[in-house]
Amino acid sequence: MLRRSPGRLAAGLGLGAIVAACNVANPPPPSAPAFEAAPRRDERQMQFEATAYSIEGKTAAGTRTREGTVAADPALLPLGTRIRVSEAGRYSGEYVVRDTGRTIKGREIDIYLANDAEAKRFGRKSVRVEVLR
Repeated sequence: MLRRSPGRLAAGLGLGAIVAACNVANPPPPSAPAFEAAPRRDERQMQFEATAYSIEGKTAAGTRTREGTVAADPALLPLGTRIRVSEAGRYSGEYVVRDTGRTIKGREIDIYLANDAEAKRFGRKSVRVEVLR
């Protein structure tokens, strides 16, 4: 029969306790996902209904109406917001929200066009709007 000395047994138990404590104090790092997808460009875009207007005058922002101006619901697109409109044919491009319009509610924009006939031909289009800043 093999006898162990009490000192040797205590040293072995002490070493085991230290190793166990180290594992608790420094748990292994959580495994990171192998792939984190970047946000898709489409997730930053929203579907809107677009119309056009040609009434000249002062906008809600205090500027004169001019090309590159849109009216929008300020609850969704506050005055001064720069947006990119796509899927609007030749009217696709960058605009700044400078007007509100009494009838503009929710996901609607009204694009300013200087020509009355052109604004009427624009009609109503489903477009994509991306907020740039």
